[in-house]
Amino acid sequence: MIEPIQKSKVVPATEPLPSAWLRMRTTEPDNEAGSGAILRTGPTGRLRSALVRTIDEAQEVVLLASFLLSDEQIADALLRAASRKVRAYVLTASEHRIATFLRDDGDDVSLADQHKKLLDRLANDVVLRSAEHFHAKFVVADPQGRARGWLSTSNFTPALLKSVELGVELDAAAARTLAGWFAWAFWNEAEHELAGKGRLAKTTEPPTAAQAPSPGSVVATTMQHTLLRDRVLALIDAARSDIRVASYGLSAGHPVVQALAAKARSGIPVTVFTRPRPAVKDAATLLVKSGARVLAHDKLHAKGICTDAGAMIMTANLEERGLDTSFETGLLLSPAYASRLGGIFAEWEKDFPWEYSAAPDHAGHLGEICLADSGLRDGIRRVVKEIPVKLAPITARDALRMEETPEPDLQIPAGRDLARQARFEWEVRPPKLPKNAQERLREVTVENKDNKGRTKKSVKLEPYDPPLYEYNGEAYVVLRRPEDEEEIARVAADRNAHVVLP
Repeated sequence: MIEPIQKSKVVPATEPLPSAWLRMRTTEPDNEAGSGAILRTGPTGRLRSALVRTIDEAQEVVLLASFLLSDEQIADALLRAASRKVRAYVLTASEHRIATFLRDDGDDVSLADQHKKLLDRLANDVVLRSAEHFHAKFVVADPQGRARGWLSTSNFTPALLKSVELGVELDAAAARTLAGWFAWAFWNEAEHELAGKGRLAKTTEPPTAAQAPSPGSVVATTMQHTLLRDRVLALIDAARSDIRVASYGLSAGHPVVQALAAKARSGIPVTVFTRPRPAVKDAATLLVKSGARVLAHDKLHAKGICTDAGAMIMTANLEERGLDTSFETGLLLSPAYASRLGGIFAEWEKDFPWEYSAAPDHAGHLGEICLADSGLRDGIRRVVKEIPVKLAPITARDALRMEETPEPDLQIPAGRDLARQARFEWEVRPPKLPKNAQERLREVTVENKDNKGRTKKSVKLEPYDPPLYEYNGEAYVVLRRPEDEEEIARVAADRNAHVVLP
């Protein structure tokens, strides 16, 4: 009898891929190898050890700033300093600002509780002030004596072991200048002071007005200064052959990002390192459409700039809160330091796992991507060559014309995998006589003679031969034997009927 027909069709994807981070290689921890004045973070904790050692070697004063503070080893070092009668001063962000940041950024909100607990440990031994806009990270020891210290892009939290961060050692002059910016923020911009465990008091007027330090290798953003932003813009403007920038945060409308885009459009190579987050999508799109490369690492939080005109490591992101309104600091690097930072950026360019594409091409990438609107938590997808799609069987209208059955709707389904093409497979089955079909009878005129021999005509109903059925206004003839196929086809054509199986 008539068997089902197996159908298959390949349909290429017509919808473009959404803007996304393309997986170029596996994600690996940053390389902590090497030594010198610029350290990278990682599980061995080399930068954290350097920070702790600086605090432990302090003889008179320790100045510490960190947006978040939850690292127990650093807390222990501060308590040891206090036990040696070393005066310890700390700047952090306000608890409200920390909680808001962690929630909005999708970060580990438990860090806020860890921060509070650590401050309780320090409450009787350090002088701590906070403000909504404090974001700088550094340690300075003995600024009036053998001044030394470190500027860090990392908060003093588990990020010192887990994130991709940078720390740069300060010479005596830079440490003293940074101490001057600490004093400015401590006296002029702090909002609250820790008055005991869990108790904050509003700050009072300073005994004397703090003065901003003289220009030097350390520049800052405060509520009254934009020296850091101005220096970043100057480095970009002076660049003639190469610009590489790292920043966790990017704002498309900020003058610094706009300047980077303009340089890329002018033909100067621009590479930006960031983290694949929805918040940087607009800036990343602007930059790549301008001709820049935007690379990312799952854990990047470092901030720095390296150009042929100079280099700097800083605490500020390339956005308003970082370069315009927060308390942030940056260190202009010597040529030797700049060369070291350039080497690190070259490694990142080779090793970072993600590259941004505003309009990925199906044919240009296979494998993992991260949707720009979703980020690493929810946005991981795979681009594959082909996905199989098994469709439900289709019943033909006519058993003898099954090849004429229209195709089903061949829409590539949405799913975790994004395919270059889909291979659709389905089966066309011969129709059967509808369950509730009724046999159609025809009127036949017959002549009969009555008992007087007269001819009388009458009408009666009788079946068609072969039988004809109807259902919902459609006519059907039944093919019961293969050898009847030719005759049934003729009858179906004569009666405008569909051929079905029993």
